[in-house]
Amino acid sequence: MKRVVIIYTIFALCIWGLNLRLARLSEGDAAAGYVANSTRTITAAESRGYFYDRNYVPLVNAAAVHMAAVLPDEETIDSLVDNTDREALDLMEMGKPCLITVNKRRVSTDHVRYFDVTSRYSSGESLAHTIGYLGADGTGVFGLEKSFNQLLSECSGQLRVRFETDGKGQALPGSKITLIDENYDSKGGVRLTIDAGIQKICEDAAKKYLLDCGAIAVLDCKTSQILAKASFPTFDPADIAASLSAEDAPFMDRVLTAYAVGSVFKVVTAAAALETGIDTDYSYECKGYIEIGGIRFHCHNREGHGLMDMKSAMEQSCNPYFISLAQQTGGAVLLSMAKALGLGEEIELADGMISAAGSLPAQEQLQNAGDVANFAFGQGSFSATPLQMAAVYACIANGGVYHEPYLLLEQINNNGDSFAEFIPDAGVRVMSSETAATLQELLKSTVDQGSGQAAKPANGTAAGKTATAQSGVFEDGEEVLRTWFCGYFPAENPQYTVVVMKEDGESPIVDCAPIFREIAEQLLPDNTEQTTLPEEEGTTAP
Repeated sequence: MKRVVIIYTIFALCIWGLNLRLARLSEGDAAAGYVANSTRTITAAESRGYFYDRNYVPLVNAAAVHMAAVLPDEETIDSLVDNTDREALDLMEMGKPCLITVNKRRVSTDHVRYFDVTSRYSSGESLAHTIGYLGADGTGVFGLEKSFNQLLSECSGQLRVRFETDGKGQALPGSKITLIDENYDSKGGVRLTIDAGIQKICEDAAKKYLLDCGAIAVLDCKTSQILAKASFPTFDPADIAASLSAEDAPFMDRVLTAYAVGSVFKVVTAAAALETGIDTDYSYECKGYIEIGGIRFHCHNREGHGLMDMKSAMEQSCNPYFISLAQQTGGAVLLSMAKALGLGEEIELADGMISAAGSLPAQEQLQNAGDVANFAFGQGSFSATPLQMAAVYACIANGGVYHEPYLLLEQINNNGDSFAEFIPDAGVRVMSSETAATLQELLKSTVDQGSGQAAKPANGTAAGKTATAQSGVFEDGEEVLRTWFCGYFPAENPQYTVVVMKEDGESPIVDCAPIFREIAEQLLPDNTEQTTLPEEEGTTAP
């Protein structure tokens, strides 16, 4: 009996030891399961520094994208069926925590957390040629995105979502959804001189009057700050591939591209003459042409304007008059005035963003009377950009003080504080205030009763000049024309200078002056009933 007790005791001890080992093994498995529990972190969005307009209105990162972080189960998926797409539903049905885009933000629950991220560019992006676009790696490759790539990258950030999961990637019961903000949507970036409201007015006016290939530039008359800058056609910075094979070179910034300018240059000829002492009473009888060095230069009015002085010649855009005026003034004086007004020189708006210099005739060319004749009305070897011509008219509006146009105001750090300001030039007087005042009278009269009447706003005054320039480019046997309107408003106290150019135009009365008028009527106070376009006279407008 004693032996049996001993054997039983040994057996019981063995069973107890085995149970203890099994318990420890079970405890180890649980620990192993606990170790396998982990977190899954998904990047919801990456941000990059801002571009702001002059009033701190965001020009990028302005479009909201609705997102949801989801711990999927059958009930949660059912609640999202009407708020997302098929791809997102398929993702949720895999049963693992995920991020999806949704149509609307709703009240968050334990299983769904709604939040917004920003989209860098919006559909129909404004200022595409100025802002530029990013490469596949997220770095700037064009426009200001490239110019300020380092600063914008330093203002970058991420928004991530963390889920608590088990070893199989499934959400743990009772786990939470955590948003991790790593400097996401930092307010750092660059503030521009652009006014987003004026930019939109320009783009809407271009659409209304079918400016499909051309440019609009708006400057502050007193400072030459660029308030709007629009080139057409444009491109979608969020879908560059769609524009790569498009016609009419949508990536070309036409505001910064040089073109033949035609009669809008006549203010420069008039300025040079006035500065040399020739007054507005200087007269010439237009017979429909003028002969210089055996070459006939025709007026757009082939029957001739008759006896003209400077006022009537500007109003009617008489080529023979201004050719005669330039012969009296001299090519060297005319060239000097053009250079003083910034023509023939590049304008650097930012690192790598540079306006074309355009072209001026060489001094030796202007020994030839025929070259002086062409130069007098903006033809021949002369060309300029819409931005350069805007600066010329802003100088006249500003009483003869020239400022180089500029685009940048300040750089802003991650906290939204300015840390670097851009200092513009102080301006230089290039003509007397008396000359500028005389030119202002001539340009106002041109809008009031001359070739620029189509640009006259219903609710205020304006001054400016039309042009139809020969391009030297032929399509289907016909020469492509560049049509222009350059001017400013109000005429008595100029605030805004506006240049409109159409690359393949018909007439400035039809193409450009109505756009100028539309912009003026939107920006002048006491907006009243729109005026009716005057009927065009003749087949070629000045």
